[in-house]
Amino acid sequence: MEIQVLEARSSKGYRKKVCAYCRVSTDALEQENSLENQIAYYENLIQSNPEYEYAGVYYDFAISGYKEKRPGLQKMLMDARNGKIDLIYTKSVSRFARNTAIVLKVSRELKELNVGIFFELQNINTLSSQGELMLTILAAFAQAESESGSIGAKMVYQRKYEQGIPVQYLERCFGYTKNEKGEFVPDTEQAKWIVKIYEMAAEGYSLSKIADEMNAAGVKTDKGAGWVESTVKRILENEIYKGDYIMHKNYVNEERKLVRNRGEVDAWYIEDDHPPIVSRQLWDKAQEARKKKRDYLDMDCQIREVTEENYPYKGHLFCAKCGSPLTHRIYSNGNRMSWDCSGRRRHGKDFCTGIHVPDTAVRQWKFDGNIYISIKDSRKSIKEFSYTKESSWSRRHKKKEFVREVPELTEENYPYYRSIFCAECGSRLVRHIKKHGDIVWECNGRKRKGVAYCEGVRIPDRVVQAFMPIRKAIYIKERKGRNGTKHYSYSCKKPERAKRKEQG
Repeated sequence: MEIQVLEARSSKGYRKKVCAYCRVSTDALEQENSLENQIAYYENLIQSNPEYEYAGVYYDFAISGYKEKRPGLQKMLMDARNGKIDLIYTKSVSRFARNTAIVLKVSRELKELNVGIFFELQNINTLSSQGELMLTILAAFAQAESESGSIGAKMVYQRKYEQGIPVQYLERCFGYTKNEKGEFVPDTEQAKWIVKIYEMAAEGYSLSKIADEMNAAGVKTDKGAGWVESTVKRILENEIYKGDYIMHKNYVNEERKLVRNRGEVDAWYIEDDHPPIVSRQLWDKAQEARKKKRDYLDMDCQIREVTEENYPYKGHLFCAKCGSPLTHRIYSNGNRMSWDCSGRRRHGKDFCTGIHVPDTAVRQWKFDGNIYISIKDSRKSIKEFSYTKESSWSRRHKKKEFVREVPELTEENYPYYRSIFCAECGSRLVRHIKKHGDIVWECNGRKRKGVAYCEGVRIPDRVVQAFMPIRKAIYIKERKGRNGTKHYSYSCKKPERAKRKEQG
């Protein structure tokens, strides 16, 4: 029996593809300098070794080591899976990750790819026989050290809370600023708008109307943005504007995420902590008005499958402004329902300012047939609605039709209009404006000489736009599918039948 020895391939001439991974957890200036120093160090270390091929330095800036979804780390793992990396240098286990599970998961995946991680401080290579055991122990220590630091930081805040020392960030809130002594005081210019917001809320104005008022006045938020409902809501729910302060309103959970405290941990309520902007009476009045609206919307609210059996008035509700049908909308995490103008939803507020009718309001009415609903006061929080029967509304109104504005026929508006032709007869396609302003391009041969000359093509403008960019003449063909749908294709070459049509 003859035995042949298959010798291993020589590694002579092959250079390991080596990269490095760095991470700093905050965006402080000294941390940024540290990151730059680490990158420069590893670039020099790898490039100065003749046995290494430099594969780059991956890094994450101001990201916690507890997070697995770090852009730099994920990019490095992707490149490792694609065979671009053989070895990874990193400073230490704690710099690589603070979570034992992440360290082991990543190192094991890379080990299966025959990619090693070398931790300089601990002098561990994950491809070695004892690497994983040592890595498990050290990763656990790194996680414990991080958790100990986190607990220590929490205890500092905890002691401050218990002693009644507020940990405040009022300078981040619209309406407050710091004086020369470092005390929080109302900002004169912004405070008047806070008072305005609370006064409007107390009078029953909706969040959207208050936001509109602020935007119309040209007021910007503390971050320089425009106002939306959620911004107004946060201000109205914040106790700081009556001079109080809640400590530990938010907390960091076990997953190291900042979440709202809903009774999971202790909180402290401090009265008369700082100068108020609104009186307690006005603050309470605004809350009562908002509660009145919530109670009204929740009254008899029943969210069911939208059928005629559950909602017998479905299909019988119309907008009195434009005549469009009202369609249902479920909102507030599936707890509330309204009937909204489909005209505004489809064509925008320039077509119709619309109407929003809570289902609780419609449920209380008794009517037969179609009704057209209008609003008596669209400014206040709780709106008053009225409705008219179809026969009465039709005598004085006409359903509004949406007409699209048609741009002038120029090369600027339609850069392709001289370059599209019918594949059947070779005639140019010309613009045709349909009802409501919709645009189609149709065969000029058929239009001038009839269907006997050419069955032609008729293609919507939006489809032609999808063919862009059109740099030269194209010949468009139309065909119908089995279910009646139309399909379009084009060629830059003039079809033979089009040539014959032109000649004959």
